Amino acid sequence: MARTRAEDYGDKRALIFERAAELFAEQGFARTSIAELATRCQGSKSWIYHYFPAKEAILYEILRDHMHLLLTSAEQALRSSHEPRRQLRAVLRALMAVYAHAQAKHVVLLNELACLPAAQQHEIRVLERQLVAMVAGVLKELAPRRLAQPPLATPVTMLLFGMINWTYTWYQAGGPLRPEQLADLAADLFLNGAAAPAPARRMAG
Repeated sequence: MARTRAEDYGDKRALIFERAAELFAEQGFARTSIAELATRCQGSKSWIYHYFPAKEAILYEILRDHMHLLLTSAEQALRSSHEPRRQLRAVLRALMAVYAHAQAKHVVLLNELACLPAAQQHEIRVLERQLVAMVAGVLKELAPRRLAQPPLATPVTMLLFGMINWTYTWYQAGGPLRPEQLADLAADLFLNGAAAPAPARRMAG
């Protein structure tokens, strides 16, 4: 007879996800042991292994779930408008909201993907490419003549991601800028430039 799954099974897995992401972000995947994770969760090693067969399985599910959340958030943002500038702002706001509220998972995604087996790395990178292609599509709508050239579309898109992906190194969610304000600032800089000239004033007379 199959063993009945406890009602709080999902909650306990989520707890392990959160604590593992914190530890992996703080000290790296390789330097984190299952014993340390069990202590952070106020459990035992056998308790962790009841939910996950190995440390790599935890990392894989953290990264896979985080990438699916980013993709879903971006897709929903794109559906909020048909105007490319508004779509870009909406997508950046959606991504920054995820980054701000799941900072540890985002740090792990950026720094620890190479710790997974090759096949799982490939699966996560496919999801990353889907997100990049989604944003590249918006940018091509904004600048169809320039970005229709294949050599330019990807670099320009990656420059945009570079503006927001590494904000975790300095951004504080409780600081003066809310995540949506930071996203709007990135959009303004990307669309208009930091040193864009002021609109010309009409001469009187």
